Amino acid sequence: MTSPAPRSVSIAAGLAPQLIVTDLDGTFLMPDGSVSATNCAAVVAAQEAGVPVLFATGRPVRWLDVVRDLPGAHPTVIASNGAVLYDLGADVVLDRICIDPQVALRTAAALREALPGTSFAFESGTRFGHEPAYRTAISPDQVKAAMFCGPAEEIAHATPFVKMLVQNDLVSPDELAALLVDVVGDTLTVTHSARADHGLVEVSAPGVSKASMLMRVCAQLGVPRAAVAAFGDMPNDLDMLTWVGMPRVVANAHPALLDLGFPVVGSNVDSGVGRTIVDWLRSVER
Repeated sequence: MTSPAPRSVSIAAGLAPQLIVTDLDGTFLMPDGSVSATNCAAVVAAQEAGVPVLFATGRPVRWLDVVRDLPGAHPTVIASNGAVLYDLGADVVLDRICIDPQVALRTAAALREALPGTSFAFESGTRFGHEPAYRTAISPDQVKAAMFCGPAEEIAHATPFVKMLVQNDLVSPDELAALLVDVVGDTLTVTHSARADHGLVEVSAPGVSKASMLMRVCAQLGVPRAAVAAFGDMPNDLDMLTWVGMPRVVANAHPALLDLGFPVVGSNVDSGVGRTIVDWLRSVER
């Protein structure tokens, strides 16, 4: 998984960017979590044209196997909503920004008082700890060594963590996020990428977002923000889409993004990311 350094590519109207960044779930990946043949071919074509394709996802590094062997993708991945920078090829965490456990626990206590029935989980990137009441997507007999269960006060001090997940079945993700913003102020960063009816919100250290880590990557690569294109579908992509020069949202995106006037491409079902990349590359060839 190697990628050439970005070359100087014209970014006039309709032409290709110098760096392409895309979210995974709901954006680059199909609804079943796979990579379509169209998107796979587009990543290879972009690499051959000297335009790196980099992934920026809310997923922890332990959930990146779906793109680990994808030909042409840039080895650097922005994971955990910008809290982790990871080299997928070398399997090395390059950087991570952890949450102060005392701040997290104060937030948990305040939210339990404001919204009873709220439960918490903590993600380090390689390990995941959750309270007994926190509902996971796997059954008890599928629990892996990377997962453990216990009280928040114990888990928060067990290992440094980059994300706190907040769950409440009585409200929507949008409602829970709004309430949590009121609770934390600027002490933590609140976002979400959940499409379920029950509330699930993701919390990072203050100032952490996909955009904040992307800024650092672009500085390392020497790519100006105006020459960066990004694809997304959920509120956790908003900062990234706002920062880049060529933002695109997929047709199946959250209404909060669709209502902001970003250019819209085809849905993830239609491989909208890959088709758009191919169109950009063709515009350069003309």
